[in-house]
Amino acid sequence: MARFRVPYPTDPERRQALFERAIAKLQALSRGTFQGTPDVGSFQGWTPIGSFAGSYYSPPGSGEIEITLIKKPFLIPLALIESEARRFVATA
Repeated sequence: MARFRVPYPTDPERRQALFERAIAKLQALSRGTFQGTPDVGSFQGWTPIGSFAGSYYSPPGSGEIEITLIKKPFLIPLALIESEARRFVATA
């Protein structure tokens, strides 16, 4: 299990927009599924080199989201996943 935090909008509208964008990307790229709200939930998906699963939580007004990976492809380092998450949030 691995855990990391990335910046997350505090504005509810920006948070919702980012959440919807993340869901769309998850479903399009990995046939992924999710359960939850913009503040708390879980996700899973599949890639050609393995599956992944995890959960996320953002305390109200915190400006961060904590992502916990329960499962990830062995060949993909956590640092790469974290940097991609940061880049995704930054382009929102």
